[in-house]
Amino acid sequence: MPAKPPAPGFVSLVFEISRLYRLSFGRRAQHLKLTQPQSLALAAIAREPGLTQASLAEKLEVHPVTVTQLIDRLERSGWVSRESHENDRRAFRLHLTEQADPILSKLWALAREARAEAMRGLSEQEQQQLESLLLRVKANLLAEDASPRTRTRAG
Repeated sequence: MPAKPPAPGFVSLVFEISRLYRLSFGRRAQHLKLTQPQSLALAAIAREPGLTQASLAEKLEVHPVTVTQLIDRLERSGWVSRESHENDRRAFRLHLTEQADPILSKLWALAREARAEAMRGLSEQEQQQLESLLLRVKANLLAEDASPRTRTRAG
């Protein structure tokens, strides 16, 4: 008889919260006629100007060809520009154009609304504590991912 699975816990909650937040944000943003990957790409580039397409693919957890097509669409919309990478002629660095400012302002406002809804009923102190705890969990996972022991085991 197979082992009984553990009760849903922290990881299940994180995945479910992430899914529900994306749905909440998506409902708010549907009038913008942006796909979720387009919104995520714009946000990632805004947070990290000069991000390479390969790094963006990794952040979005999609194939690099998918990101190329995505960036093609955002470039045609006038929101993103590609610059040649200074050390790798096959790579491009991504930057937002001034034309992206209005759509980003709308995305940030919608994100604030979705966040407020998600945090409804939590005090400011509870919100800060939640974020602090999640940042510690993230740091733990980043440290584990960077450890030689983990890389050897994975490689």
